[in-house]
Amino acid sequence: MCVTPIFIPRLRWLRRSVFFLILGFAGLLMSITPVLAVDSSNAPERTNVSDVMASAEDVELRGIFEGVLPRTQRKNSLRLLVHPHFGDFHRKSYLRAPVGLRYGLTKNWDVAAMVEGYVSHGIDGVPAFEKYGISEFHVASKYRSRWSPFRGWEMAGRLRYSHPLDHPPVELVDGFEHVMPTITFARRLEGWPGVELFWGTGVDLVRRTHVAGKLEENEFGDDANILTAGMVWERGRRVYTLETNLATTSLIGTTDLYRFSIRPGIIFRLPSRFTFNSRGDWRMGMAVNLIYGPDGPDVGLSVKFRGNFDLKAWRNRHRDREVDARVR
Repeated sequence: MCVTPIFIPRLRWLRRSVFFLILGFAGLLMSITPVLAVDSSNAPERTNVSDVMASAEDVELRGIFEGVLPRTQRKNSLRLLVHPHFGDFHRKSYLRAPVGLRYGLTKNWDVAAMVEGYVSHGIDGVPAFEKYGISEFHVASKYRSRWSPFRGWEMAGRLRYSHPLDHPPVELVDGFEHVMPTITFARRLEGWPGVELFWGTGVDLVRRTHVAGKLEENEFGDDANILTAGMVWERGRRVYTLETNLATTSLIGTTDLYRFSIRPGIIFRLPSRFTFNSRGDWRMGMAVNLIYGPDGPDVGLSVKFRGNFDLKAWRNRHRDREVDARVR
C-alpha cells in the first residue's frame, strides 16, 4: 500500500501561494510606480517600421525573445516572414524553415499564420534533400487594448495555436497541440529612452495528437501556467532584451513540475551587403539561455535569423515599373 506523506499537499499549496504572491506583487508594483513611465495615452505612435525597430516582428524572434509586447502590425500591412533555423545544421538531421504571413486588420489588431517546412541537410546521416515536408502549423492573433487597469501601462493579449502536421521526423515536433492565451502589460521609462519594461502571464494548454514527437529537455508535455517579465532596450538598429520565465504545471496540470529561465539577448539588422542586397529586412538575434527545470540545469547559446518582406510595398514597386514602361 502506498501512503502519501501529509506534507506533500501542504508543499504544493505553498508553491501555489508563492506563485500567486509573485503575481500579486508584480501587479502592485505596476500600480504604485507610474512616475517612471510615459503615459501610454500620450505616447506617440510609431509608424515607420523601416527606419526604427517599432513593430512587434522586429523584437519577437522565436528562440531569442518571445515576450508578447503591446505592438501590432500596421493596419492593412501584409508581411512575409521567413525564419530559417540554421542551428539545425549541428543539432538535427533536418533544416527547418518556417514561412508565414502577418496582416494588420486594424491599428490595434493583427493576425499571423505560419507553416514550418523541413528538409534533410545531409550533414548528419540522412542524405541531403532525401526527406522533406511540413512539420507544424501555427496561427496567432494579437490585440492591443486601448484600456489598461494599470495607469501608464499598455495592455495586449495574444492567442496562439500550433499543431503538428503529417508525420515528420520525431526530433522536429513534440507531438502536442498547443493553445496559448497570454496577456501582457508594458511601459516605457521616461528617464531611460528606449527602455521598455514588460510583465505578463498566460497558460499553455496541451493535448497529445496522433503525430509522434519528442519533448525537448526541460519541456513539460502538460498544461502549465507561465509568468514572464523582462525589459527591452532599443538603441538605434539594435535591441537588447532580457526575458525571465517561470512555468509550472502544479496549478492546472496533472504533474508538479517547475521551470525557471533567464534569457539575455540582442537583435540587430543585417546590412544589405550580407544579404546579397535583398530588399527584405533581415534580422539576426543571439541569446544565452539559462534554464533550470525538471531535467536539471541547462545552458545554451541561440543564434537565429529572420527575413521580413513588405508584400504590399513589393507589389506597388512592381506596379510602378509597369506604369513607367507603358509611359515610355
